[in-house]
Amino acid sequence: MAFRWRREEALMGRLVGVGSAQGASFASRAGDVCRQPWAWAAFAAALSLTGPRGRRAVLRGTACSAAAALAHLPMKAIFRRPRPLGAALLRTSRSTSSFPSGHTASDLSFTLGVSQEIPALILPLSLATMGSHASLVRSRIHYPSDVIAGGMIAVAVNAAAWALRPPRRPQPPGNRR
Repeated sequence: MAFRWRREEALMGRLVGVGSAQGASFASRAGDVCRQPWAWAAFAAALSLTGPRGRRAVLRGTACSAAAALAHLPMKAIFRRPRPLGAALLRTSRSTSSFPSGHTASDLSFTLGVSQEIPALILPLSLATMGSHASLVRSRIHYPSDVIAGGMIAVAVNAAAWALRPPRRPQPPGNRR
């Protein structure tokens, strides 16, 4: 088999070995949970219960995540990159293109979108997002460059969202009209 991604496959071997989840650390297992869509949906539901600002943040994050999903899908059809070696052994779907990472594009877009409305959430959401992305590489679902490309899509989508509709900043109590 002519393998076009030899260098990145060699990098994967150095970073994660065979990609087994056996004996994974707590951080690795937390990343596995954070990469699941239901985890993000649960966070969005909880945040929406905090009031108008939380609902606005969830709306922006969800809109950015949806836009990132729409942006990455045509790219997958164009690039048609195979999944990393060993993905089939770990029961990972090899039927879709690996490049770019849709998980990364959606997760990071949601994180950045929510953080535009509530900047204090950037650190905890970034930690969850980084754990999710590390899990994608560790479990051999994506190459590191897939994750980087997905991140670039997320940044572009959120820059466009900021330009098209800047986030509303709360006014200090003395300045409200």
